[in-house]
Amino acid sequence: MRIISLIVVHCSATRGDCTPSPEDLDRLHRRRGFNGTGYHYYICKDGTVHLTRPIERVGAHAKGFNAHSIGICYEGSLDCRGRPADIRTPAQRATLRQLVGQLQEKFPGCRVCGHRGLSPDLNRNGEIEPEEWIKSCPCFEVAKEFKELEEFAVKTENTEEHRVTQHIKEQKGGK
Repeated sequence: MRIISLIVVHCSATRGDCTPSPEDLDRLHRRRGFNGTGYHYYICKDGTVHLTRPIERVGAHAKGFNAHSIGICYEGSLDCRGRPADIRTPAQRATLRQLVGQLQEKFPGCRVCGHRGLSPDLNRNGEIEPEEWIKSCPCFEVAKEFKELEEFAVKTENTEEHRVTQHIKEQKGGK
């Protein structure tokens, strides 16, 4: 199993009135030269989550970060005029939150960020600011939305109970 230290949230950059299926996403990525969908998970507007690439397989979603990350993409992110906007449905929000929580349990201590948070820090002030974003993806503040999940994951990673549980799992051949 790969070592996972990062969960990267993406959006499909499609308007709210478009409904690309996981198969559409796969075709789009293949046209761009990828060997299938670059994201590991795709969340539709109705909250359905699709595994679009096995976690064991390195993704093709965040250049320079793929080797140790999992990519999650949700359907949408453009308003009716084609401008970036947080148009996630309540079902998408709930599914994304649940999925990130499950992944953080499986990969303790991993960080969660939006794709735009991986843009270069051009002015070297230690912060990726909006004017430095290469893309606006995923059109919401991932760090703020998942801060308490990340804090919980870091706290539980350091507890004796967690270390014992991890040791037992490793002895049984799991991670």
